[in-house]
Amino acid sequence: MMSATGEPMYPKQAGNLKKGDYIVMKDVFPCKVTEISTSKTGKHGHAKCSITAVDIFTGKKYEDSCPSSHNIMCPNVSRTDYLLINIDDEYAFYFDQNDAEQQVRLPLENEELVAELRAAFDAGDKTIMINIQRAMNTEGIVAFKTEANK
Repeated sequence: MMSATGEPMYPKQAGNLKKGDYIVMKDVFPCKVTEISTSKTGKHGHAKCSITAVDIFTGKKYEDSCPSSHNIMCPNVSRTDYLLINIDDEYAFYFDQNDAEQQVRLPLENEELVAELRAAFDAGDKTIMINIQRAMNTEGIVAFKTEANK
């Protein structure tokens, strides 16, 4: 999802990052900060930030460090719930805000989530809302919830 300025990312000073913030690791991976520590100012005048973050789509862990005064790119991340209408081997189909049918690739690397989603869909006794996360022109299902049919 783009920001109000239309940009998929924005800069933030490394020294101002906190656990739970979203950052871009290795220039391409949108991640959530899981650990951050700052060392004292060294002989060259800059405190150093050590950052551990997890890819928000794959769960892969990344580590990096940089001076606390440097800017780190942060992705604009959005999460939205949609009504699930069907599932096949690779895709989930849903209605967007305009009631248009859309599709999103199933997160096949997250076998547990896909198995639970398929089981809930196959049971057919509840309405399923899938939660789709978007960042840096990538989207994926990250969660779902069920609601009793009325």
